Amino acid sequence: MKRKPNQLKGKEESIRLNKYLSNAGICSRREADENIKMGLVHVNGKVITQMGFKVTAGDEVKFDGSRIQKTASSYLLLNKPKGFVATSQGGVIKKSVQELIRSVAKTKIPPIGDMGRPMTGLLLLTNDEILRKKLNQSPSIAMVYHVVLDKNVTPEMIKQLKKGQIIFNKQAKINAISHLDGKSKNEIGIELHSLSPAALVKLFDSIGLKVIHMDRVTFGGLTKKDLPRGNWRKLSIKEIGFLKMLP
Repeated sequence: MKRKPNQLKGKEESIRLNKYLSNAGICSRREADENIKMGLVHVNGKVITQMGFKVTAGDEVKFDGSRIQKTASSYLLLNKPKGFVATSQGGVIKKSVQELIRSVAKTKIPPIGDMGRPMTGLLLLTNDEILRKKLNQSPSIAMVYHVVLDKNVTPEMIKQLKKGQIIFNKQAKINAISHLDGKSKNEIGIELHSLSPAALVKLFDSIGLKVIHMDRVTFGGLTKKDLPRGNWRKLSIKEIGFLKMLP
């Protein structure tokens, strides 16, 4: 049974709610006060609008519907190799990307979006639920893919792809698409915003092209520079800050 907000047990250490939000990296204390006034913060299932309210380690705090992590947030960038699967779903999964980051993560760190076994390239993983929710809904994340197809891509096909299609009830729009220098005509580079790999495969399929291989080259300004296939690195404070500023 959850205890009521501010009902402290013994001498549990408590801190002001605005400081708790600030320490969690959600916002500044001043912004936290505004968020509290607007009713965006819940403690143990109850909306809190009281200034100066205090919480303890045992309280469940949610901001804008998402639970705030009580453990330190992790932000990892993985250059996913072929044969591993990335999914936010639970259960036991053979050859999950979680195996590749086991040395740094004792618990599961969910990926931003799913990535099937055949696909390779950049994958962002984080247990920061606020940022996860933001990135999963943001229309501002630019991604570049290197795609190998089963046949040559003609200029007419490129025109069709640029027009876009309705895929999974959403408009699939391409920012830029072109053949790659020094590569065969069945290989292209494509830039887009917030379109899942599955939707991209379906987009190619709609004009009679089958994806043989797909590699994500960039994700929201992050690149594979100095990150060999199968390796991961932690994001810098600057990179985390940039992602949090995306609309």
